[in-house]
Amino acid sequence: MKRHQLKRHQLKRHQKPKQPPKHQLKKLQLIQKLKILIKKINKIDLIPIAKFGKTYGLKGEITLVSFSNPIKNILNYQSFFNQKGEQVLLTLNFKNKKIIGKISQKESVNDVKDLVNTIIYIRIKDLPALQDGEFYWDELIGLNVIDKKGLTLGKVHKIENHGATDLIFIQTESEELIIPYIDEFIEDVSPSKNLITVNWFAE
Repeated sequence: MKRHQLKRHQLKRHQKPKQPPKHQLKKLQLIQKLKILIKKINKIDLIPIAKFGKTYGLKGEITLVSFSNPIKNILNYQSFFNQKGEQVLLTLNFKNKKIIGKISQKESVNDVKDLVNTIIYIRIKDLPALQDGEFYWDELIGLNVIDKKGLTLGKVHKIENHGATDLIFIQTESEELIIPYIDEFIEDVSPSKNLITVNWFAE
């Protein structure tokens, strides 16, 4: 059983393996074209949880592209915010395998059409608490990466899942390093020290 495991989507309390991983990441964002990280809006730490999709029906409902996995995990949250940090009175339901949203006082298609493709946020403090050794993906974006000898390799600029394993992408001064997130290569992860130590030597 591999100690280092990543899950494809974010905002999910994944089932633990029989042998818990040494460093387990929880992904907060995996829409590759969206480069939105944690942002502070009106002094509130927010994280993207979904994107508004197409309008639904004629009564002001709208679909949501949930960033959680399973997508229904978004139904566990009660407080939502727009990109200005303003609270959105949003009620969610699961219909026809889709997340459907209804915003207070939005009663027609015209009322919600301008919301299409905009991002909806939740407060970071509303995320599930993590156990020791567990991290959200966005916690690792921007961390410095060093090898076992203390040589600085670069910084993590993204994390992706490619089926067989999860990969961390490290931007060096001259190139991009791609390192599998598995025990063989990951020695230590310490967001408090802004540091990841890897078993990897630059050529």
